[in-house]
Amino acid sequence: MALQELLEKVKSGRYVMSVIGVGRVGLPLSVAFASRGVRVYGVDVSAQHVQNLREGKIPFKEDLIEKFFPNENFIPTTDSIGAVNQSDVIILTIGTPLTEHTREDYSQLNAVLDGITKVDLRNKIIIMRSTSSPGTLENIIIPNIEKRTGLKCGKDFAAAVCPERIVEGKALEELWILPEFIGVKDDTSFEVAKEVFLTLNKDKVILKTTPKSAELGKLFTNVYRYINFALANEFGLLAEFHGEDAHEIINMLNYKYHRGGLPRPGLTGGPCLSKDGYYLISHLNFPDFILFAWRLNESIPKYVVNKVKRELEKSGKQLWQSKIAVLGRAFKANIDDLRYSPAENIVEILKTENADIYAHDPHVKGSHSLEESVMDADAIILAVNHNEFKGIENSLQGYKQNCILFDCWGMIDPLVAEKRGFKYMRFGSGKHKV
Repeated sequence: MALQELLEKVKSGRYVMSVIGVGRVGLPLSVAFASRGVRVYGVDVSAQHVQNLREGKIPFKEDLIEKFFPNENFIPTTDSIGAVNQSDVIILTIGTPLTEHTREDYSQLNAVLDGITKVDLRNKIIIMRSTSSPGTLENIIIPNIEKRTGLKCGKDFAAAVCPERIVEGKALEELWILPEFIGVKDDTSFEVAKEVFLTLNKDKVILKTTPKSAELGKLFTNVYRYINFALANEFGLLAEFHGEDAHEIINMLNYKYHRGGLPRPGLTGGPCLSKDGYYLISHLNFPDFILFAWRLNESIPKYVVNKVKRELEKSGKQLWQSKIAVLGRAFKANIDDLRYSPAENIVEILKTENADIYAHDPHVKGSHSLEESVMDADAIILAVNHNEFKGIENSLQGYKQNCILFDCWGMIDPLVAEKRGFKYMRFGSGKHKV
């Protein structure tokens, strides 16, 4: 009966929500629900972050968010117990990192469960939105709540897993339209969770599944992409070996071919792609190609640095004697997120070689300007395929004569680069050996 009351409250839109963890997933989600008239408590452990949100400061780049933020329905707070106590819907969007031994780190999840179970969770729903390993809802979240409170899932409280699938920079746009798959153990939990997400869009497609299927599906989505990128990178290395250009070959293969869409080689990383494979295979005790894909993708930054290093040595210079400009710091194009960024990995590797490093990124605050980065540079590494870098070979100024221009993405026109005096190199190409 209690959960039926919760279902009716959610259907009527008279519910209150707490989103625990208002970072790159939780903040857009909170703003999306607040824009639909839901009172949302955005809970975070960082007092400074909460204060910034109260002042209307958006902490990262995200399209459309300024249109709906700040919003009087969105209340940032550090008081998780007070927020949960007043809420009907609790969505967990916390960090799910790996330990130093590449195992699941449940410390943040356990801390949240320790806090929310101090509140009467009767007639509430807990929705796990964060990426997690298979079995997290059934083996950790629900048993933890039931043991601490004496309540029963499906009778006294509802629980579901509904993984996020947004792309950074387009979070709000995708929250309106993307289908949601919801993993549950009981029908009532599904009905409540379904109505919650229909708040965002009454025509949103909602798919019902088991908790483990939902958790597996999210992981496989990211791992599938990651492995494809690894395969593209391996093809790039093979093309180099044979003296050909992988970018030219892949462009040719994709041209007007209805089964095209082959990815091109490039730096691959980010907080989801880099770690989700470990969540997927954490219960296996034998080698697998997900691990091999990780090793290949993670090796590319060092490979790039070594190629630049060898080319500098041909002209009698060492890395520690050289100024290196790195263009791009984010983990992918057109965002400002540095987590698990291959470009930042390049910067760190160069630091260990004592190079003089200037890193420019138009999306990342605190970066060097393009002009000061390129001025007197011995080498320029185009590490991120930001839109701002398209055609950049036409506008670079002040670099040293015979400056190396290493293109990690095949964005630069080799003829223009060479005409402008660069020693042009491209990852995935054996044609441009300098």
